[in-house]
Amino acid sequence: MNVTSSLLIFALGGMVSMLAEADNQQTQSTQGDLVELSITLNDHSIGLSCLPKTQAASINADWVVECNRLAYEYLLARSAEGMAFQRQVNEKPFGMAADFIATNLMQDPTRFKAAHISQEFEFIINKT
Repeated sequence: MNVTSSLLIFALGGMVSMLAEADNQQTQSTQGDLVELSITLNDHSIGLSCLPKTQAASINADWVVECNRLAYEYLLARSAEGMAFQRQVNEKPFGMAADFIATNLMQDPTRFKAAHISQEFEFIINKT
């Protein structure tokens, strides 16, 4: 087997591996009144991303409150199903950074499309 064939096989193997990882992701979305919460479930983590649906929604910090509420409810439901998160889930899953982003967005709501908050939660499945 020559070097070119070996490299091709290695590259294709890597691509198949990346596609298998992509298949292990499940993405869903939850709509609130003011926001859209996107949820990406991986093998060992949950990625949450939330953004205001409209510029009008981004004018005050209520959208962050709604993001935190939706994310918290989702994470509590997963905990009840047997997921144990590596860090404690609290009522503000997006944390202080979300409040900071909302405050900055209120000062210039024309940037609302670029503003989103995200967080990742690693977990293990309890075998109880």
